Amino acid sequence: MWKFIRYGKANPLDNNIVVVGFPGMALVGKTVALQLIKALDAELYGVIYGTKFPAHLIVESDGMGEINNVALYYAKANSVGVFIATGSAQPASDVDQHSLSYFLIKQLKRYNIKELIAAAAYVSDVVVPNRKVLVVGNNIDVLKKYVEHGATQLNEGVISGLNGIVVGWAKIFNINAVCLLGETWRSIVELNYIDYIASKLVLDVINKVWNLGIDTKELEEKGRGVEREVELILKSFTQPKEEAKGEKRPYYIT
Repeated sequence: MWKFIRYGKANPLDNNIVVVGFPGMALVGKTVALQLIKALDAELYGVIYGTKFPAHLIVESDGMGEINNVALYYAKANSVGVFIATGSAQPASDVDQHSLSYFLIKQLKRYNIKELIAAAAYVSDVVVPNRKVLVVGNNIDVLKKYVEHGATQLNEGVISGLNGIVVGWAKIFNINAVCLLGETWRSIVELNYIDYIASKLVLDVINKVWNLGIDTKELEEKGRGVEREVELILKSFTQPKEEAKGEKRPYYIT
């Protein structure tokens, strides 16, 4: 069971996009969504409640409690209406993730959505100094547009969770959509850090395509700090004797 409750009073434009970012690996998608909400001073437009989320009461810093939900925000930037969908958790089962994705897209369909952009993470097994943003789409012309603005086309693989399947459900409702995957290090994921750099790179591509004017310097600074911490941890697990023998150790901690 899902229920959408509208709270905001904003009147959406005739030209709207949607950015979706749910919690996932290294919180890349969620961080993209939160940064957009902050940078655009987005207004809470509505909330989706349902019984398929984990049975948790989320307690905020001000002592207020709220059950898991999907929050839908709205802002206007550069003559474009921007919906931002995010939440504190994803439903646990595949069936419920599909159900929520279907319900979300069905609600958004009424707002003349021009394009949907989902943010997610692509996990690399090596420490990559120059990260990429990979893109998957449900429309070849839209896919090429993001490639032209710096993303790299992903030709094979599987994207799990809401940040992936929402692109497929958007196609069923005739909404053009892409999933932008910021490249992250497996060590960042396994150490439970937030990958601000991967999130920044995704936002940079969105900025280039839609000219939203989002400042990503804060994400850059936080991200470089995380990278330094992770690299120091990895070095502490490297034994000099093994290095001297030319033996290779995994860069990540299992």
